[in-house]
Amino acid sequence: LAERYGRVICCIGVNPNKQYDVTPQSRAEILREMLIHDGGCNNVTVEVVSGYIWRFARTQNAKSFFRGIRTWDADGGDERTLQILNTWGPLLLGRIWPMKTMFLEGDPQYRHVSSTLVRQICARRKEAIESEDSNADINEELTRLVPERVASKVAEVYGAAS
Repeated sequence: LAERYGRVICCIGVNPNKQYDVTPQSRAEILREMLIHDGGCNNVTVEVVSGYIWRFARTQNAKSFFRGIRTWDADGGDERTLQILNTWGPLLLGRIWPMKTMFLEGDPQYRHVSSTLVRQICARRKEAIESEDSNADINEELTRLVPERVASKVAEVYGAAS
């Protein structure tokens, strides 16, 4: 997306009715750190957004929504609900035409990855450190899922959530 569009905003939505194991602000910090080290993403920003994402998108003059999903089978039900809200919300509440929503499926090699899996790996890493065991295998397991430059931050925030 960064190569195709002049400006990309990665939104982390906040549901006030949800209890988060890892705060949206911590997730945003990790994403920002990843972007700092990736020279091809200077036009990407990360925002934590409360309320309707479509309203925020309108304030930013966005033209489209892109939603990252693992697979339609894994995430489709929840995504369909959000797509309906992002379609009907502007029509009913804003009296404006909705933005197009497109879904981007993740790389098949990462389809099994979830925040639960990352928390489990981080918890094992934390236990290994506390028991002074070698945690090289656990660190390697984590860096197969997240970039090495943010692995310690991921382990810190997701390990604390375990």
